[in-house]
Amino acid sequence: MKGSAEHLDGKKTFYLLVIFFLIIFSGCATKEAVRNISEDEVLRERVMTYWGHKIRQEFEKSYSYEDPYYRKRFNMVNYIRGIDTARASWTSSTIEGLKIEGDSAIIDMKVKLRITVTPSVKNIEQEVPIKETWVKVDGIWYHVPKKSGRPGVAN
Repeated sequence: MKGSAEHLDGKKTFYLLVIFFLIIFSGCATKEAVRNISEDEVLRERVMTYWGHKIRQEFEKSYSYEDPYYRKRFNMVNYIRGIDTARASWTSSTIEGLKIEGDSAIIDMKVKLRITVTPSVKNIEQEVPIKETWVKVDGIWYHVPKKSGRPGVAN
C-alpha cells in the first residue's frame, strides 16, 4: 500500500506542476496579446465608442469620455443641457484620419447629422467633417470638447 500511496502523491505533484505551468504560460500569452494592440487601435476604439454613445443619445456615457479637465469645470447636467437634440442629432460617424503626437491626437471625422428645421419640413441629413482633439490622461484617451479651456490645447 505504501508504494501506491507514494505513486499517487507523485501523480498529484506532476498534475499540479502541469496546471501551474499552463496557468503561467497562458498569462504570458494574454499579456503579449494586450501589448500588441497599438495606440492607434486603442484610440480608434475609444473614439468610435464615444461617438456610438452620442448617436444613441447615451449622453451620461459619452460624458465619461470627455476630458477630466473639462468634467471638473462642467458637470453632467450642464453637459447634457448643452446638447440640442431637438433640432439636430447624429446618425453615423467614421474616422477619416488620425494623428498621434505624444499624449495628444487630432482625429479627422465625418459625422452625419439629421437636422429638423420645423416639424412640417422634412428632416435634412448632411455629412460634415469634424476635427477633434483627444488627450491621454493617466494612460486613457479622452475627447477634448470645443472651448474646453484646457491649457495647451488649441480648440
